[in-house]
Amino acid sequence: MSRRWLVRTLAGILLVLVCVRLGMWQLDRNEERSARNDIIEANEQAPPATLEEVLGPDPTSGQLDESEQWRSVEVRGRYDTEHELLLRLRPLEGRRGFHVITPLVTDDGTAILVDRGFYVSDDDDPDAPAPPAGEVTVAARLRGTEDQRDAGDVAGGHIRYVNVEQIAEAVPYPLVPAWAEAVEPAGDDLLALPQPEADPGPHLSYALQWFIFAVVGVTGFVLLIRAEAKGRGPEPTDSAAADDAGEAAPDDAADGPARATGRPAD
Repeated sequence: MSRRWLVRTLAGILLVLVCVRLGMWQLDRNEERSARNDIIEANEQAPPATLEEVLGPDPTSGQLDESEQWRSVEVRGRYDTEHELLLRLRPLEGRRGFHVITPLVTDDGTAILVDRGFYVSDDDDPDAPAPPAGEVTVAARLRGTEDQRDAGDVAGGHIRYVNVEQIAEAVPYPLVPAWAEAVEPAGDDLLALPQPEADPGPHLSYALQWFIFAVVGVTGFVLLIRAEAKGRGPEPTDSAAADDAGEAAPDDAADGPARATGRPAD
């Protein structure tokens, strides 16, 4: 095999392997999306629960199981605007603004962070609408803490991720290790947060495309080999080359004197 064909072969194999790997990755993404959709649909149909029913007798020491994501709950307490936060860089339907995150403190002194709604604003540090005064009952959907990322400027009141553990260090009461999205906006001029959609997404079609690319790559490589072989034609064998040389020798010998002297032989 020539060096050129070796390079072509290795490049073709690499291309096919990459396409197959990307196809498998999209299948994994599709499986994750399907599991998420099952959780959304199951919890959407479940009746509202209390924090104790979801997280255990002491909600602050429990952990939100993945199967409880988006679970509907009802929590009663008072909003603490002194420790309110604005969640940045999460636009709503293309509109710039902030999610208003306010601790809801319950009668036992614990609290849960509640996304009261979306506030449309072009200001970098807007004054968020005030929440309802006094004790309120909030219907909300539970979300898991985003502890894989740094929350941001908690002390300054601006965050990028709802890292509950990090935010808990800045408030004077224990926080539930989860947060919640209010079903109805709690405050004037706040927009309601959309319900999660059980959308299958494009991952399955993307996986099919990558597998088709892999098949096309293999087919194209085979056709290239066939075309190259047809263009070269069959190579002569050693015996055939010897026979051709033997047939040509007498003619060359007969012509020899004439070619040597430049005149007909005697």
